[in-house]
Amino acid sequence: MLNLFRNVSFVALVVVLVLDTTTFAQQKFDLVIQQGRVVDGTGAPWYVADVGISDGKITKIGRIAKEDAGKVIDARGLIVAPGFVDMMGQTATPMLEDSKAALNLLTQGITTINAGEGVSAAPLPKDQDALRGWTTMTEYFQLLDSRGMPINVVQTVGHTQVRRIVLGEVDRRPTADELKQMQALVKEAMEAGAIGVSTALIYPPAVYAQTEEIAAMAKIAGQHGGRYYTHMRNEGDMLLEAIDEALEIGEAGNTPVHIFHLKAAGRQNWGKMQLAIAKIKAARATGRQVTADIYPYVNNGLGMAAFIHPRHFAEGRPQLLRKLDDEKLRAEIRKEMETTGGWENWYRHVGHNWDRVVIGQANEPRYSKYKGQTLQQIAKAVDEDPWDTFFSLVKAGAFALPQSMTDANKILAMQQPFVSFCTDVGPAGGSRIASHPRGYGAFPRLLSRYVRDLGAITLEQAVSQAAAAACNDVLAFDRGRIAEGLAADVIVFDYEKLTDKAAFSKPNELSEGMEHVIVNGSLVLSNGELTDSRPGRVLRGPGYRQGMASHVVSTGTHDERLSSFDRMMRAFIKEHRVPGAALAVTDHGKLVFAKGYGYADIASREKVTATSLFRIASISKPVTSVAILQLVEAGKLKLDDNVFDVLDYNAEIKKIGDKFDRRQRKITIRHCLEHRGGWDRAISFDGMFQSVRFAKDLNVPAPAGPHDVIRAMLRQPLDFDPGERYAYSNYGYCLLGRVIEKLTSASYEKHVKKSVLQPLGIQSMRIGKTHLSGRAPGEVRYYHGYRGPSVFQANLGEQVPWQYGAWYLEAMDSHGAWIASAVDLARFATAFDNPETCKVLSKQSISKMYTRPPGLAGYDDEGKAKDVFYSLGWINRLLENGKVNHWHTGSLNGTATILIRRHDGRNFIALFNTRTSPSASHMGRAIDRNLHRAANEVTDWPQVNLFDELRSKSDSK
Repeated sequence: MLNLFRNVSFVALVVVLVLDTTTFAQQKFDLVIQQGRVVDGTGAPWYVADVGISDGKITKIGRIAKEDAGKVIDARGLIVAPGFVDMMGQTATPMLEDSKAALNLLTQGITTINAGEGVSAAPLPKDQDALRGWTTMTEYFQLLDSRGMPINVVQTVGHTQVRRIVLGEVDRRPTADELKQMQALVKEAMEAGAIGVSTALIYPPAVYAQTEEIAAMAKIAGQHGGRYYTHMRNEGDMLLEAIDEALEIGEAGNTPVHIFHLKAAGRQNWGKMQLAIAKIKAARATGRQVTADIYPYVNNGLGMAAFIHPRHFAEGRPQLLRKLDDEKLRAEIRKEMETTGGWENWYRHVGHNWDRVVIGQANEPRYSKYKGQTLQQIAKAVDEDPWDTFFSLVKAGAFALPQSMTDANKILAMQQPFVSFCTDVGPAGGSRIASHPRGYGAFPRLLSRYVRDLGAITLEQAVSQAAAAACNDVLAFDRGRIAEGLAADVIVFDYEKLTDKAAFSKPNELSEGMEHVIVNGSLVLSNGELTDSRPGRVLRGPGYRQGMASHVVSTGTHDERLSSFDRMMRAFIKEHRVPGAALAVTDHGKLVFAKGYGYADIASREKVTATSLFRIASISKPVTSVAILQLVEAGKLKLDDNVFDVLDYNAEIKKIGDKFDRRQRKITIRHCLEHRGGWDRAISFDGMFQSVRFAKDLNVPAPAGPHDVIRAMLRQPLDFDPGERYAYSNYGYCLLGRVIEKLTSASYEKHVKKSVLQPLGIQSMRIGKTHLSGRAPGEVRYYHGYRGPSVFQANLGEQVPWQYGAWYLEAMDSHGAWIASAVDLARFATAFDNPETCKVLSKQSISKMYTRPPGLAGYDDEGKAKDVFYSLGWINRLLENGKVNHWHTGSLNGTATILIRRHDGRNFIALFNTRTSPSASHMGRAIDRNLHRAANEVTDWPQVNLFDELRSKSDSK
C-alpha cells in the first residue's frame, strides 16, 4: 500500500486553475515535427513538411509555427515516416513485466507488433489461471491495456494453443465435439478482438492437424472479419504444396491469407521462390487477398528440436527428451535426417553441414561460451562428435540459426508490393528467440543494407510495405501513413546513420540511427532513449464486441440529476482502461448514487454491482481506528498507553537482548494510529511485506503471520524516535490489530464485525483471502499484469500473479485486508455525518479521531499548521474556509480505493479491481478530483435513500 499523503484530496467546491491562457491558446498542437523529409507510406516521393500532432492523431501536414506547438522536434535532415509493423512479433507478454522489453523494437522504428504464431498468450488451460492471472483472450487484452505498453499490439489466436487445450500433444484428429470446443475458443478470442487465427505447422502438435481442422478454425476467424496467418507446413521441399494448402484453408474459411516469413529453404529449393511468388500473384489476380512477410537474413531461427522428424513428438516433447539418450533412437533419428525428405528436414536444408548451423542460445553450460558459433565449431572446441553435440543441444532446448536461404531470394521477395517485414522475435524479454540478431536489427538492416546500400528497392517502397501495407495486413486501417486524421504512430530517423549492430556473437546490440518514435501521439523514444510513456494499446480486430467494453457496461440506475457522476465514471474507466469499478455517493446520511461499472470477472462476464466486494486495502485503517477508540471509550485502553505494555512480548525481547531497540518501549497506541511509531519504510522497509524473509529468520514456514512479523520487527532498529514525525506504517496498524485481540479475547475480524460493522448494518464485510481459490461470493477478481514470487511454503518462490500469492493478505487484517462493497463503506462513512447520533463512537471520540497530531506530524519546521495531516486513522485537509475534508485511499496489486468524507455532508466511495493504468499509478488518487468536480456539477440533490433498497442485496452475501 502506498503513502497516502501523496494523494491530497481535491477539496474546493469550485476550482479555479491559474493558467497562462495566452500560451495555452497558442499551443494548437501537442507535438510538431518540423522540416523533416516526409516519407508518407503511400510510396510517393519524399517531401519536406511539418507534421502536427494532437490528441494522438496527425492533425496537420504543412507549415506550422513553433509557437503553436507544445513540443517541437527539429527533424531537418531526418526522415519522418509512419511507424513500422513487425508482422511476426511472437508475443506481447514480456511487456507486462517490463516495458523496457520493447526497446529492441523501438530502436528499429517498430510501433506495432503482430503477436501469435500458432502459439498465443491466450487462451490458456483453466489450471493456468492461478499461475498466470488470465485464461481468456479478453482477460489478456485487459491486462495489456491496463498495464500500457510502449508499442501497439495486434494478436492472433493460435491454432496450436487451442489444439493443446482440447487435445493435448497427441497425433490424432479431433472428434466433432472436440472440434466445436476448439472453435468456441477461437470465437471467444475473435470477439475479444483477435485479428485472426495463426498456425505454425512445422511444429508438433500442429503438424498433426489435417487441412480440414485448420480450415474449421479459419472459418470462425472469417465469420468475425479476421484473417488466416500461417507459418506454413513446409518452407523447403514442399513449399509450393504448402502454399496451395494455405490458399485452400483461406478459401474454405472465407478469409484472406498471410504467409509468415516466406522463404525457400535449402539450396535444392532456392529456385522455387520465383514459383512461390508467381503462385501468390496468380491468387491475387483472381481477387484473393494473399500477402506475406520476410526478415532480411539468410539464416532462419528455430528450436534445435525442430531438426527431428515430427513423428517422434507424438507422445509429447517431454517423453521424447526422456528417451533421447537411447543409442538406437539416436541412430534412427540421425538416419532420417541424413537420408529422408518429404518433411521439413532442416539438416537437409543446410546441405547436411553442421558448419551452416549457428547456435544462438545453447542453454547448456558446456557450450555457453561459444554463443554465435556453428555447431561444428562448438563440437570441435569441446572435443566431441557433432552428433553428440546436436543431441545435447536438443535436450537443453537450444536455439539454432540454420543458414538455409539466399540473398537473391530475399531481394526478389522484398520487391513484391504484397510483402511486408518481421523480426520473428518481438519484444526481446530474455527469450531464446532473441538470440537471433533479427530481434534487434531486422528493420534497420532492411533499410541500410538492402535499400540504402544495395538499392534493392526505394526507401519510399520499403516504408510503404513496412508501414501502410503491413497495417492493412493486420487490419489496423487507422494508421500506417502520414496523413491527417490518422493515428500518430510516427518515427524520425537518420537515414545515413541507420545501422543494425546485432550479430550472431552479439545478437542483443541495439540498432543505431532511430532518433524519435511516437506511438498514439506520445514520445516513447526521444533522442534514442526510452521514455516512461506507455501509450500503446491492443488494436482490436473487427470481431470485437464493442458493446461489451467496461466503460459501456453498468449495473444499477441513477437519478438524472446525478448524471455527472455517471458520465465521469464512464469517461474515467475508458481513459484508464479499468476492468471494473463501483461508486457510491451519499448526501447528508442518504445513499443517493450506487452503481457498478465493468466486470467483476472478465472471463465469465460477471458485472460489477454496487454491492460487489473489493479489497479495500488501507481503507481498513479507519475501521481499525474506530475499534481502538471504542476500547478507549470502554476504559480498556488509553491512547497514550505503551503498545508493548499492552502486548506481552517480554520473553521475546529478553531473547533478543542488547540488539533490542529500547525506544520501542515508548511507542504508544496514539503513535501507531498517527503513523508516528518510528518506522519509516523509505529508510528501512515495510515489515508487512517481508513475510518470507522473516519466516526464514525465525525458522518458521512461510509466510510469516502477524505474530511472527512482530517477533521479527522487534529485532529491527527504529528509523526515528517514536512520536518525532509522521512516516506511513502498515506495521503500526498490525500492532493495533493485536491490541484489539488481546483486550477483547476475540479475533480481530470477529470483534470488529460485532462492535463496529454490525451496529451500522454492515453484514458483508470480511477479511479477504490471498488466493483466487479463496475468492468470496460476490467478490470481484483482481487484475494486475505483473507476477512475483510466491510467499507460500507450498510453492515458495514460484512465479504467481502478484495479487494472488506474492504477499500474504490475511496477515494484513488490521491494516489492509478487509473486503467491502461501495455500499458497505458508504454506511461506514455516513456513521460520522452526525456525531450526535453515531452508533459506534461518541461525539468526543469522533472529534479526537480528526485531531491534528503534535510536532512535525501536524506542523512544519517553523511551527505552522500543515494543510494536510494524518490523525487517528484518517487523512485530513484544512480548507481556506476553515472546514476540513477527511479521506483515505488504499491500494494493493490489483486494487485501488478511495473514501472521501467532505465537509458539506457528502461522501464518495470509489473502488477498482485494478491498481494502475498507463497514465496513473493509483486509480483512487487519479479519480479524486473527478469526484469533486462531478459533485460540484450537481445543482439539485435528489431526496432519495438507496440504503434500504440495497440492504437485502448486501446482506445476502
